[in-house]
Amino acid sequence: MATAASLLLSGTPSSACLRQRQRSHRRSVAPFRVSCRKGSDEPRPESGAPFLDRRDMLIGLGGLYGAAAGPMALANPVVPPDLTKCKIDGADAPTLGGKCCPPYNGTETIVDYDFPATALRVRRPAHLVIDDEDYMAKYKEAVRKMKELPADHPWNYYQQANVHCQYCNDAYDQQGTTDVPVQVHYSWIFLPWHRFYLHFYERILGKLIGDDTFTIPFWNFDNPAGMTYPQFLQELNSPLYDPERDQAHVKPDVLMDLKYTYGNKAGTGLEGRDLILSNLDYIKKTFDNSLPLPELFMGDPLRAGELKDDSSSGQLEVIHNSVHMWVGPPETDNYHVNMGNFSTAARDSTFFILHCNVDRLWDIYRHLRGNRLEFNDPDLLDSTFLFIDENERLVRVKLGDCFDASKLRYTYEQVYLPWLGKLSKQKKSETTDKATKQLSLTRVGEFGSAPQKLDPNTPLRVVVSRPKKSRKKSEKEEKQEVLTIKDIEVSLSEPSRFDVYIATPYGDLAGPDFGEFAGSFVRLQHMMGGKLLKKMVKKTKLKLGLNKLLEDIEGAEDAEKLVVTLVHRSGDITVGGVKIKLVETDTSTTF
Repeated sequence: MATAASLLLSGTPSSACLRQRQRSHRRSVAPFRVSCRKGSDEPRPESGAPFLDRRDMLIGLGGLYGAAAGPMALANPVVPPDLTKCKIDGADAPTLGGKCCPPYNGTETIVDYDFPATALRVRRPAHLVIDDEDYMAKYKEAVRKMKELPADHPWNYYQQANVHCQYCNDAYDQQGTTDVPVQVHYSWIFLPWHRFYLHFYERILGKLIGDDTFTIPFWNFDNPAGMTYPQFLQELNSPLYDPERDQAHVKPDVLMDLKYTYGNKAGTGLEGRDLILSNLDYIKKTFDNSLPLPELFMGDPLRAGELKDDSSSGQLEVIHNSVHMWVGPPETDNYHVNMGNFSTAARDSTFFILHCNVDRLWDIYRHLRGNRLEFNDPDLLDSTFLFIDENERLVRVKLGDCFDASKLRYTYEQVYLPWLGKLSKQKKSETTDKATKQLSLTRVGEFGSAPQKLDPNTPLRVVVSRPKKSRKKSEKEEKQEVLTIKDIEVSLSEPSRFDVYIATPYGDLAGPDFGEFAGSFVRLQHMMGGKLLKKMVKKTKLKLGLNKLLEDIEGAEDAEKLVVTLVHRSGDITVGGVKIKLVETDTSTTF
């Protein structure tokens, strides 16, 4: 049977890799060939399809912050909560085993974290480490030792999992408030908080086996070779095994579908090479359309004391949510467990290899931007959290101290980036409404002033005016065209998802093809204070960059209006409005 990698490499361009981008101009991406030059002084060909050197196709990690504008005058960063006031007792969440509050009595001394001074540790792809018997033995032994620790030991496997439960399920209120939770999802806090969380988990594992070089592998699902489930996690007698997984998805020959959601088991409906290209296209769009505006990749700002009901997650977090759904088992008694629910997700070792790749993708994003700081804002950089470190100390860390991963003394093994080059997509099978096969045009109106409920059977299609058409290259460098879907209301008691497509209208008519995939809204089932609230509704929004996307749609850049299609996938979802606006980028650099 053909492997995932061979399905892609047959008849498609070779994989591209990260290269330092020129600041002064955008170079169109053409089909390319791969050079295997041995010496750096060998000349490149002057004609024909451009060459990419295989070494150019590798990503070298590390680097320094770039120049950025001055910080804000007033600062309001998030500060650590009072750990003695944890609100999750677990009474309404039996799968939590009682509670997920920490074994903390308020007497522990809090100290600033001493960053490691070790050699640079290298995180490796999960699909490659399976053949390294020595490494796999160490990994299993470390997790086994962690699980064998006393239940109330802060290093215990389930105590470590509970850290995620606490900060993702509103266990704590922010200092000085009684109704503003400390929440590390849905905002710019998501990526740096999880980077620190992974770091301390990894360091504790290394300490348990006496190996200061130990690292967790990353699930390389943005590469065809890594798009199936890592099989070392499926060994029944291994401490890495978890029975609470979707057994239909964790088989060795099943490709991941990044557009899968609970309740829509077919996902894209694609298979083989087409599914691989769909996944790669999703990753590519996430990077292409968010590089000039970090909030689209990392999430909206969140400042201390803010109870934000309208924040937008970054698109990398959205992809991460899709993988959680892919691995999490079908619901039992209306409740998803382990990877399917933030309260229990970190009980499955899959959580950590997933987040290692999410962290790696953030690192790639930073390097594609020349390592410039995404937000030079003390409200993010000075936000502070507490963790138990590898020396059993309760330590204080600032999120700004982890943006440069080399400060934490780790990096990632160099791998190919097949989504960075041009992809030959076949989108018609996934973007055409299967219920509308005939070549007909449909009249489409504006959204209107009243909220609209998404219908599982009928996509919502609206015409949206653009702030300006036919923008010049310099104008696009200065401002990103952003689609905002506002006042999205979803029930927290169930997962939810809808996908967004963009097309060019024919006057006030739309064709049967939905157009280009622009991005998704994805939420997992969520608990608040340890309780699954049946009637709790969350209001939020979705923001998607359009600059690069419109270049790929015939006639879109010169159109005064666009057709926006919202395709319901799962959940009870109401949308309050759809608009397009221009947002100033953080730099005039073109990527």
